[in-house]
Amino acid sequence: MSGTLNQLVPPMVPWAERLLKVAHQLGYGVSVTSVRRSRGLQAKLWRDYQLGRSRYPAAPPGRSKHELGLAFDIVGNPQHLAHLGRIWESWGGIWGGHFNDPIHFEAR
Repeated sequence: MSGTLNQLVPPMVPWAERLLKVAHQLGYGVSVTSVRRSRGLQAKLWRDYQLGRSRYPAAPPGRSKHELGLAFDIVGNPQHLAHLGRIWESWGGIWGGHFNDPIHFEAR
């Protein structure tokens, strides 16, 4: 289950794995789509968002927790993501649903 989640900083990996395990136990079909990103990839995502080519927001390069291995994105049913977001926040994390990025989960 860990796969790409191993790109996160080590203390965050078990929490991300735990969230995906909860999703699986609830029957939520979610997939990890992004974890650690290079500055170059972050710049591309930022540009795409600025040009309206992405429905999800992206932070400017140098300001994304993805670049630090402190964030991951998962896709799935929006209601399931909201439920997982509430769980993530109850564990002390930050869910991007509060800033128009419901696929985004990051460390505080």
